[in-house]
Amino acid sequence: PQRLSLAAMSSIKLAHLRAGASRSVWKPVFTLGGSAGLCNQGSVRHYFARKSGKKGYFAAGEDWREWLPETHLNRLFYRFEKWMGERKGDVYPMSIDICNSGGKFGAAIPRPELVLRRGMPKGTWEWQMHLYGAALYWHLATTPGDDMAVVDVDMLRGKSVLEVACMRGGGARYLAEVTGASEYVATDESADNIELCKALHEPLPSALRFERAEVAGLAEQFPAASFDAVLCVEAAEEFEDKARFLQGVAHVLRPGGRLLLCGAYTPKAVKETLDGMKAVGMSQEVCVDIGKWVRATGLSPVDIGESHSMFGVAPITYLRIVGQKQ
Repeated sequence: PQRLSLAAMSSIKLAHLRAGASRSVWKPVFTLGGSAGLCNQGSVRHYFARKSGKKGYFAAGEDWREWLPETHLNRLFYRFEKWMGERKGDVYPMSIDICNSGGKFGAAIPRPELVLRRGMPKGTWEWQMHLYGAALYWHLATTPGDDMAVVDVDMLRGKSVLEVACMRGGGARYLAEVTGASEYVATDESADNIELCKALHEPLPSALRFERAEVAGLAEQFPAASFDAVLCVEAAEEFEDKARFLQGVAHVLRPGGRLLLCGAYTPKAVKETLDGMKAVGMSQEVCVDIGKWVRATGLSPVDIGESHSMFGVAPITYLRIVGQKQ
């Protein structure tokens, strides 16, 4: 038998195996990373169960770790950490144009010179922000399922892509260069950010353009069925009106189009996102904890924990979520 750590042992759940319309059985499920407790509305990767997320195990019942004092203490520290970050203002200096937590996924990204073109000394904080930040974008744009080993480098090739909340546009510029997208529209609510994007990345690749767009106004700004993919990195989890955002996403996506999200989600934000996807007729294809690879960079402005452990439920978990329009 495989030897499990205490953290893994504490993540053992009793889950329901839906084996068909006529029968069902109960079976213990071992989960590492604890994504089951957060993503129990749809497909979840279970590392020991080895079952299809669409046909297999679903988390059942409330998690007792929700009531641990450690859980409440974790959330208190998270709120304090977030408040301090807001007091300090922008955590990313102007020398950075790829602004995210990054990821170390164990594979080289294509054409790294595109993000290191300023001659940044290797190993510096700015060098890591750009390299690992681009790696997070590349991971989101080339991983269609929950298995990180299955990579499709042509996932966005020839497709029309809309990015929401592009900030300074470095990730958009990188994907527009390396994915082969036929059209890449990067948007942000801040007019200042859009002007900065245009100034930083001139001359723009032929497929790329920057536009100001309201998160809750995508349906008003873009025609129906005009994009094959909508991408958002470390922003959607903070949107105040997630329902309006997801309604806009469903409006602009073509049938079969994908919504690609990643970010540090609270349990409430996960539920709002997955419920909102379901409400607009989108299927949940992936909801997986990738915090291990994001934590490895050491660049996140907030502490990212495992979603469930013997120390309670983390206030935030770094998730990759993929939805698909039917």
